[in-house]
Amino acid sequence: MRKIFTKSVFNHQSETILGAALLTAFFSLLSSLLGVLRNALLASRFGASANLDIYYASFRLPDFIYNIFIAGALTVVFLPIFTDCWHKNKEDAWKFTNASIMIIGIIIILLAGLIVVFARPILTKILVGFTEEKLNQAIVLTRIMMLQPLLLGISAIVSSVLRFFKLFLVTAIAPLMYNLGIIAGLLFFTPIFGLKGLAYGVVLGALLHLVIQLPSLFNAGYHLQFNIKVLKEMREEIKRVIIMTGPRLIGVMSYQVFLLAVTAIATLLQEGSLTIFNFANDFQNLPLNVFALSFSIAAFPRLAQLESSQLKEEFNKVFSDTSSQILFFLVPLATWIIIFREPIVRLLLGYGRFNWQATLTTTKVLAILTLSLIFNGLNQLFLKTFFAKKDVLTPIYAALIAYILGLGITYYGSLKLGIWGLAIGVTLANILDSVLMSYFLKKKFGLSLSGATNKAVISEEAQGVHDKIHIFKRFQLKTDESRVNFIKKMFWLFLISIISGGLGYGIFKSVTKVLPSTKVINLVIASALGGGLTVMIFIIGVWLSGMEEIRYLRDFFKRDVFKIFKRHDKFDDVSINI
Repeated sequence: MRKIFTKSVFNHQSETILGAALLTAFFSLLSSLLGVLRNALLASRFGASANLDIYYASFRLPDFIYNIFIAGALTVVFLPIFTDCWHKNKEDAWKFTNASIMIIGIIIILLAGLIVVFARPILTKILVGFTEEKLNQAIVLTRIMMLQPLLLGISAIVSSVLRFFKLFLVTAIAPLMYNLGIIAGLLFFTPIFGLKGLAYGVVLGALLHLVIQLPSLFNAGYHLQFNIKVLKEMREEIKRVIIMTGPRLIGVMSYQVFLLAVTAIATLLQEGSLTIFNFANDFQNLPLNVFALSFSIAAFPRLAQLESSQLKEEFNKVFSDTSSQILFFLVPLATWIIIFREPIVRLLLGYGRFNWQATLTTTKVLAILTLSLIFNGLNQLFLKTFFAKKDVLTPIYAALIAYILGLGITYYGSLKLGIWGLAIGVTLANILDSVLMSYFLKKKFGLSLSGATNKAVISEEAQGVHDKIHIFKRFQLKTDESRVNFIKKMFWLFLISIISGGLGYGIFKSVTKVLPSTKVINLVIASALGGGLTVMIFIIGVWLSGMEEIRYLRDFFKRDVFKIFKRHDKFDDVSINI
């Protein structure tokens, strides 16, 4: 039984992009729910206190390094180069993998070493509102957590290789292990080591994230080869990585600097503000990570292939279809989070030392941040679309404009409104970034969410005045029809979401009048009844309206989920089917 399970999990391949996206979304949901449990345990044990402010502040520098050099840059450029190497010479692909691990290891070890040595002057400039005691604790935790970007950096390279072999299941399980490590630190390490136990849990989680993927990597044919000779042989490939990574680093850095500034501003506010902001932000990020990120990652190879083949109409269709699928999930979820914000926060955080005032504040911050959820979700697709078009500069312009303006709004807003101003500033910055990227996609490439085509792009396909008039009329009719259909779909999607959420919340309030929500079990029952009715009404509504996403979900469960535990003794060495 153990061997069958091991071969099923570590060798399971996703046959289609849609299957890969939904499978990744499914396990991302499990991982996010585990993250919610983690936050609930943190809230119960520490409340909205100075201890959690220290813990979240200590994350900023390790996350800053990881998000800039790994998540924001390496994951974008590694896989295309690995693919080129594999098709030319498989042994070179493994050499490139080893060279990448060595380069990333050297860079992160050097940066981590500098931060460990200069942690005090760096954090003194960032955590300007911390007392000397809180600053000292943050320095200790930061130094411990600097192992995290090294482990996750290596793990990110491993994940990219495994996705090439269509092994999406094991890469989707890895984040589960990360959260399990943090929870283990909370439950078992903090009673022994105090607040440092949380930092040890983060390191354990990062280690588990890497270790769970290693059996699949070695099964694919990987072998260790860390030496100078490999670096010399892979000089050209490493140069390509550096050239492609450079511009992307600027865009990622602008957002990470913005987050560091938000952290600094939060430390100047009332104690517990940073904790409350992080809890609320984690909640609204859950559907973002589960759906938007999964679909945009799955669409990326298809968009890149169509761009390479110069198939403009098909490219536009994939872009609009993927955006429609993202909106199908995020519109109702954003609506329901705002409607059910109070029971969500009470159910997940309202225990132990997390008092009623902290709960109310978190619900309001959550509502504000959720206003940008749909825009954040589309941003994931917008970025991948620019990358498919080989345009890495335009997203940088959008990010710089949005986050420089957003930083000013956040700072002055927090002076006037406290944590509300902080949330408003972050929300407006994210919305502005999305609007700017949407504008540039339309202006430069004629892309729109509805699938409507830009006139300038249409005219490029015509030769002569007669052809231009004929093609313009044909595309104008198609454009008008696409735009009308998109508006109708969004209207019904918002309407069904509001009606289902409103009726579900009405049931929730009715139940709490009979069963006082002061007891956890009553709150669970009321939330389950209200939430269940909400989802049921929504499914009926979208089914009656003829939205095809319901069929996608049905096909996913029939084709992919029930095949997970089928034994796989071997797998193909080809990339995922488009």
